[in-house]
Amino acid sequence: MKRLALWQDKCMDGQLLPLGLWQLFRLRQLDGEALLRGTGLFATDLQHPGLRVSPRQLCALLSNARKLWPGDDLAFLLGQHWLPSQSGALTNGLLCAPDLERALSFWGRYHWLSQPWLRPTRWHQDDHSHWQLQLDLGLQTHHQFLLELALSTLTATAKRLSPRPLHFHIQLPYPAPAHPHHYWKYLGPEVQFGAAMTRISLPRVELQRPLPGADLAGFQLAWRQCRQRLQAEPWQRGLPAAVLARLERPQHQGDALPQVAKDLATSPATLKRRLKDFGLAFQPLQDQARLGQALYLLSIKGAANADVARQLQFADGGNFRRSFKRWTGLLPSQFSRLT
Repeated sequence: MKRLALWQDKCMDGQLLPLGLWQLFRLRQLDGEALLRGTGLFATDLQHPGLRVSPRQLCALLSNARKLWPGDDLAFLLGQHWLPSQSGALTNGLLCAPDLERALSFWGRYHWLSQPWLRPTRWHQDDHSHWQLQLDLGLQTHHQFLLELALSTLTATAKRLSPRPLHFHIQLPYPAPAHPHHYWKYLGPEVQFGAAMTRISLPRVELQRPLPGADLAGFQLAWRQCRQRLQAEPWQRGLPAAVLARLERPQHQGDALPQVAKDLATSPATLKRRLKDFGLAFQPLQDQARLGQALYLLSIKGAANADVARQLQFADGGNFRRSFKRWTGLLPSQFSRLT
């Protein structure tokens, strides 16, 4: 069984975001020493292919980067250059994918090798596919930044692979900024602010179009290589994602902290302390798991409020409506009309 990544574990490839930030700062002639200050990283470390960084180090690095960067477009710029900055099987798999459906499935399956701080979940409808994006590994102080990095990565990669226009619809769980031009420039015109969760959607007809660089044999080889690489990783997800995954199972949605701790082979006190290291607590994670399931049942399955309340193990429909209003600012009926 793979270990669950903790706050101090050096579980992430330092050749990904840390090196990308360093290179972008050098390109703009910004203070690289200030970027690395307090992270425990040095410029010579970033050139080492075996460098691993912890969530704690990445959090400090992002705090420095966002303070020093002269603007609010850093996440978008990093995302635009993400695919060219990758190498090996991960890039080959994307470039050889027969269609965007399989390219995005490949990215989702092996996201730990590229953006391990993410927890993507895919939902299907008859005419659209949706990716719901959440964070693993804590990093809550950089929630918006990391989600914008992921969305910029996905849209830029898809546009590079497909020669035809793509109609992304993106939902973001925070208010619209005073100047949203970066969102339109990098993510496209269909960006909705004030949503319940982060979601990116595409029509399935666009996902299933053949891509000009399609190479099925190359894609299958890259899939096998990434699977072998992922199997060799000491970690494949963080503790927060493991807690969420358990709470999302229908038979465990009402579990309390002691039950979850037992399933993860630890004590309640240890689980509580380790979540606190990430800046998290058990109850918000339970709310997040329930909200994600509620959104899926309401917007994708079209379930009635009473059915959602029963599946999420609420005492009654009234309790569910009050909780949903607390999570989203909307009643379930209001949310359903918007979707």
